[in-house]
Order: sequence, then structure tokens, then C-alpha cells
Amino acid sequence: MSEANKLRRGDATVDNLVCTVWKKIAPPKVEFMLWLALLGKLNTWDLLAKKGILTEQDNLCPFCAVQLETTDHILLQCQTSWSIWGKMADDLGIQIDRQMNFRQFYAEWMAKGCHNPTRKKLYIVAFFAAAWSLWTLRNNLVFEGQNLDLNVLYHKIRWRTALWSKAWKENPPYSTDTLVRNFTSFPQLFP
Repeated sequence: MSEANKLRRGDATVDNLVCTVWKKIAPPKVEFMLWLALLGKLNTWDLLAKKGILTEQDNLCPFCAVQLETTDHILLQCQTSWSIWGKMADDLGIQIDRQMNFRQFYAEWMAKGCHNPTRKKLYIVAFFAAAWSLWTLRNNLVFEGQNLDLNVLYHKIRWRTALWSKAWKENPPYSTDTLVRNFTSFPQLFP
């Protein structure tokens, strides 16, 4: 963690980046999962192997079955995860860089400027929906034997983004269905 993202208060160190997940724009369990991911405490196979709960050979990514399953890999660097982020970035008109870890990726996404505050919140909730959807798909593959279907996953991300935004105090002036169907039009809907 860089010194710019930490603040010392007496004996405690406050991680300013991690504190940014508490936005009340997604369900609390989603914000909690992101908080754990940013802290490096998400129970991936790699973390469980380091704790001695799993053996080293049991910690391959359930998406690709090639690389070790770390938070960075499962939520960002795996080809499966990166294809979702790439599609989402293309649809939203956002430039992204693969040469970073999940924490850096989150910081860069949060720093993207938007003149329209609703559009900014939609971009942020889309990030939350993507990370949550990747993590829940991972869990469904591991624990329920679900199949990997990227089209279904991306559709879930769009719906979660739209549904979660409708729960905000100042919800977008469009129906959930309109937001899902016009996901690629966020820049035009919210200039």
C-alpha cells in the first residue's frame, strides 16, 4: 500500500482507498466483498493455501485452470475476467490498462472523471456489479458446478447495475429495463 493512500492516526493506520467502498450504492455484502478484496483478505484458493487450509496444487483458477487463483487473477488478470472488464469498458467508453493489480485498477476506475454525478455513480456501481458478479460466478463454479457462460455473466452485470441504481435516493430518471437495454448509452443518457 502506498504511503499516499495511508493516514496514521495514533496507533491505527487508515487506508483511504479501502474506505472508498462504503458508498451505499450497492448492497452491503457487495461493498464488504470489495473491501476484503482491496485489503487482500478475500478467501481465494491462494490465500487458503497460504493459511494451510488447502494444498498448493488445489489453488488453480476455476475460470482458466492454468494460473493460481489470487484476488488479482480471479477479479482482473484472468483472461475470462479481463474479457468482461474489456467489454464493459468498451460499452461505457472507458479506457483501461491491464498492467496493474486489482487495487490499482479499482483506484484508476474510481478516479475517472465525469461531469454528470449520476453517470459517475453508474460507472462506480457497474464496477461493483462486475467485481461481485465475477466473485459469485467463481463461487458458483467451485461450489455448485455451474457452467461458465460469459454472455449470461455480462447480462447479470448490466441488470445488477440497473437494479442497484434504482435503490438510490436520487435514482436515475430511466426504468431499469431502459438502463439495461441502453447500457452502452450511459454517456448519452447522462451527459
